[in-house]
Amino acid sequence: MNLFRQSVKLVLPALVLNTFFASAQKLPNVQTTSLYAPADIKINGKTNEWNDNFQAYNKAVEIYYTLSNDDTNLYLTAKVKEREVIDKLIRGGISLIINRENDKKSKNTLSVTYPAIESPAMWEVANKFSGQYNAYKRKEAVNISQLNEMFAKREKLIIVTGIAAIPDSAISVYNSDGIKTASLFDDNLTFTYELALPLKYLNLSDKSKSTFNYQIKVNPEPAFKKPITMTADMPPPPPPVFESTTATTDFRGKYILAKKP
Repeated sequence: MNLFRQSVKLVLPALVLNTFFASAQKLPNVQTTSLYAPADIKINGKTNEWNDNFQAYNKAVEIYYTLSNDDTNLYLTAKVKEREVIDKLIRGGISLIINRENDKKSKNTLSVTYPAIESPAMWEVANKFSGQYNAYKRKEAVNISQLNEMFAKREKLIIVTGIAAIPDSAISVYNSDGIKTASLFDDNLTFTYELALPLKYLNLSDKSKSTFNYQIKVNPEPAFKKPITMTADMPPPPPPVFESTTATTDFRGKYILAKKP
């Protein structure tokens, strides 16, 4: 009986990983269709309304993602499974960049970056994630609730550029501008990211109408604007990053706003 249980423990993770791999293999590298968002869509770090299905898996940034819209918002939903990618986005966030002119060379763009956790608070989250991940790989108990609670207490900012109505580049996640974000780690330490961006901020040109180019970037840790003076009550810096996390990774696509069915 014990041997059977051990076999099941070994086989199930393999089956899960194989399922994820097969799913990624079947998905396009860049989303090819427009989607009108479900009526029950919520920005809560969960993908129930999508049945945890995504429209694309981009190999350059190693994320599953779906772009959708309704008559009010543009939505980006993403899921990240790779440790080094999660480690990088904890440090530098994911940026969604919209080109209003439908011209790759145009500078008439808007950008939303989340999460945007400043050091040393970011160090706490990165250290916590690293510790939880190492315990998970050793098949030890992990406290996902504790990790999510820490993340929620530290991720207080969204970085916004290129929106005239929002002159401050750093806004609160509790903003009154209609930009909503959420994220959660699940029991497998997979990271889910959600963003709702009001369509009014797209302000697409007449030439673009309802079509725009977009770019999704996973950013490395930003350089310090000024040296940080270490104090006794500060957390230690996080572990050294993987070589792959020191550079920005990104991809581009085109999206046409979907009409209500």
